[in-house]
Amino acid sequence: MADSNKTQEKDVLTDHLYDGILEYDNPTPGWWHMIFFGTIIFSVMYALVYHFSPMVPSHEQRVEAALRREMEQKFGQIAKMPDSNEKYLTIMANPDWLEAGKRIFQSKCVICHGPNGEGFVGPNLTDDKYKNVRELKDIFRVIRDGAGNGQMPAQNTLLNSGQMSVVAAYVASLRGKNLPSGKELPEEVPIDPWPTLESTGDAPAGEGGAG
Repeated sequence: MADSNKTQEKDVLTDHLYDGILEYDNPTPGWWHMIFFGTIIFSVMYALVYHFSPMVPSHEQRVEAALRREMEQKFGQIAKMPDSNEKYLTIMANPDWLEAGKRIFQSKCVICHGPNGEGFVGPNLTDDKYKNVRELKDIFRVIRDGAGNGQMPAQNTLLNSGQMSVVAAYVASLRGKNLPSGKELPEEVPIDPWPTLESTGDAPAGEGGAG
């Protein structure tokens, strides 16, 4: 019986010898091969679908969608406000919204208007003279549609309505700083002061309305 066991043990050992250790010749089971090759097939299919299929959003698209949802949540209340002078005065009175407008301005607008709105290629935004603005809500229109035959590029494809609204409010808040490094254009004209929140709705005529 002992000789039979030795013979059986010898039959399942390989000829490999590692530091005096023999290796059993036990092939991997079939289920292991199925899992192994299955993971390879899955990884190939996953890569094709995840990275190349139009049915699955790309990583960039998912990030953009997440940012869009965040912006909608953050600026959803703004989007519901009617476009009026009062809307931008309300934003100017909210430090969080004004700070959001400042961050967007610093990332999108400083190359032309300077880091503090003092003007560089574009006009000075800190004085009381304006080229394309006659009342407060005109700032949003200029940001959205652009001006000067493209000298001021339209931002409606880069920013949503809420973002443009907080930027417009931030730009309006720069008025009156009169920074010494400001750039003045000959076609700019002085306009009436902005209305106040005490005004009802759009500012009545004579309270900062169109010049």
